[in-house]
Amino acid sequence: MIERRLLRRALSAFTLIELLVVVGIIALLMAMLLPALAGARRAAASVACMSNTRQIAQAAMLYAFDHNDIWVGWHPDTDRKQLLHRYLGNGKSNADVAHNQVWHCPSNELPDEAAGYGFNTNLNWRRLTSFSNPSRTVALCDAGINDSRQPTLATHAFPPTAESFPGIGRPNPRHGSEADRRVSVAFADGHAESLPMTPPFYPGPPGEWTGDPDYETQLWGP
Repeated sequence: MIERRLLRRALSAFTLIELLVVVGIIALLMAMLLPALAGARRAAASVACMSNTRQIAQAAMLYAFDHNDIWVGWHPDTDRKQLLHRYLGNGKSNADVAHNQVWHCPSNELPDEAAGYGFNTNLNWRRLTSFSNPSRTVALCDAGINDSRQPTLATHAFPPTAESFPGIGRPNPRHGSEADRRVSVAFADGHAESLPMTPPFYPGPPGEWTGDPDYETQLWGP
């Protein structure tokens, strides 16, 4: 009786080879699934980022409606986060880098050192009526980086015509694959798109592009 029980257990147990085969199959499945999961996370972060930029652009429009048609700008006594706080409910100043707010890009790996988004400096304190094509005029985009690829908390995104200087902020391609790096961009009419660092948006990424005053700024208006 005991021998029969032992025989049944031996027949029902995994052999070492079978166990290794199962482990190998699991490892293969994980190797196949992990890149897909990573891609899904990147896609979700990009969608969340575009939602953030859209909300901020719409807050800037509300600010303009309340301030004689003037688009939000910057001066030394205050910053855009302060000016838009009443419309967004978070981001009291550039020093406020809490991760649970609309100013935080989910793909920003240095949120305590780099701004999530930067505003098109060509639009500072301009009237909405001076924007010739709001739906094709950059309002803000992923930023927080300068021409030396160093992080900055300044909420600026300078146009391609701006030549390099120490405090410059450029569009920051945080999204997409390594072969297709992209920027979340909100336009002056309140909609958002994902764009590559190529014309007509931008001629190249920070560090490779250091400005050309003669470049034709197609999307940086007004």
